[in-house]
Formats: sequence, structure tokens, C-alpha cells
Amino acid sequence: MKKIVTSMMVMSVLSMSLYGYSQEDRLKDMQVMEAAMAQIQKGILSNNDTMVVEGVDNLKKATSNVEVAPKWKMDYSPSYAKQQTENILTYADKIKSSIAEDHKHSASKSYTKILNECISCHNKLRRWK
Repeated sequence: MKKIVTSMMVMSVLSMSLYGYSQEDRLKDMQVMEAAMAQIQKGILSNNDTMVVEGVDNLKKATSNVEVAPKWKMDYSPSYAKQQTENILTYADKIKSSIAEDHKHSASKSYTKILNECISCHNKLRRWK
């Protein structure tokens, strides 16, 4: 009986540890990132600082959730994806500080830089032409 209980416990622990970051998880996070970018843009265009800051927070949370696949699953270097993530987070912080200082043009420039990071990553990963 002890062997059965022990093996059941081991099986349950192993099954929980097998969960990984799936393509569905990545797609969901990318959709949240896209929605956050739209929220930031709308906030900048409508002069709504609260909307911009909420969008930045949503973007940073989703960006931080994205896991980089191991090298054997990719045609590119994991360091490339990590660098893209760091750049997005840095520019997001710049948007927030620009909004706090009432520098809308600087915020929009940082927004554009984030968009460029997204596009360059999609070019490489999705092989956009």
C-alpha cells in the first residue's frame, strides 16, 4: 500500500513539473502586449496620462511573463529574445517617466521604439518579409 501511495505522489509531482510555457501561453501574452500597446497609443493621442500608465503596466507585466524557448527549439539565439524583452521594458519605463514629466513627444518616441522592437522580433521569429 505504501508503494502505491508513494508512486501516486511521485506521479502527481512529476505531472505538475512537466507544465511548461506553451505556444498558447505565448500567444495569449502577445495579445495582451498588443492590447497594452493600443492602450498606450490611445492614451497618448487622447492626452490621458492614466491610460498610458495603465497600458505601460500591462505591457510590462505581459512582457515579463513571456518565456524564452530553449536554444534547441529556436532558429535564433535566446540572448536575442532576452535583449528584445529588456529593451521593451526599458522603453516602457521611459514612457512612464516621460508622461510623469509631461513630455508627450518623448513618450511617443519611446512608444515607437517599442513598436520597432516588436516588429524586428516578429521579422526574425516569424520570418516576415
